[in-house]
Order: sequence, then structure tokens, then C-alpha cells
Amino acid sequence: MDIVVISLFDGLSGGRIALSRINHINVLKYISSEVDKYAIEVANKNYPQDKPFRMGDVTKIDFSKVLQNIKDEFGDVKILLLGGSPCQGFSMGGTRKGSCTIDGVNVTTYEQYMNLKEQEFEFDGQSYLFWEYIRAMKIIKPDY
Repeated sequence: MDIVVISLFDGLSGGRIALSRINHINVLKYISSEVDKYAIEVANKNYPQDKPFRMGDVTKIDFSKVLQNIKDEFGDVKILLLGGSPCQGFSMGGTRKGSCTIDGVNVTTYEQYMNLKEQEFEFDGQSYLFWEYIRAMKIIKPDY
């Protein structure tokens, strides 16, 4: 099966590693988002063919353009969206503050997050990035 992959919070391209072990999946393009420079270095070393498709900061990605580019290049291809957003704000081993602004406003819905983002609120920690995954999912409408 031919697919295009969009991997958010890509790290060392773990999704690429896993997919390479599945014989019947052919990754046509692997688009990723990551900000950690060391993780990106490792991903670039292991998968140099993906380097042009590393989009950086997930909060700055125009997913409508990403989707349009995929459709222009591949037509009606299956799309897989991967991602494991930072979860320290939800973890027992982390801050347990959830997803909130630095002013302590608890973010509980996508609509609330987008409203606060539009108003340029600052967010505490990185667990709010979960809502960026939801944003990507709502725009891309992946098959998987």
C-alpha cells in the first residue's frame, strides 16, 4: 500500500523506522515536524531523503498547504498522521498542570485552544501541543 506520512513530534523519525519494518507499506513521502536539533540531526543522518520535508515547529505549519501539496503531487493517496505530543503536563511524573496558559487558564477544548492561540496567549510547558495534533487532524483528515 502506498501512503504519505505526516509525523508530528517526530523525534528521531521513529515512525519511519517502524514503517520500514512493514513489508506491504510503501512510504511515498515522509513529512515531519520536530524542533529538537539533536533529534533532527539523527533523523537527517538516517533518512537524508526526508530532509527537504522537515517542517520544524508544529505551531507554525500551514496544514492546508501541506494537504494541497500532497494532493497536487500524489492525487488521492492514503495519508497517515502520526504523533505523540509532549505529555509532562498530564503525567504523574510531570507537572500535572494539564494544558494551560502561563496565566493558569486550563485549556479543555480545541475551540478554546484556537481562540487563545489567536489571541497570542502563552502556554505553560509543552502539553498544549496536543491541540496542534488535533488541528492537523481536523485539516488533513487523514485516512489513518
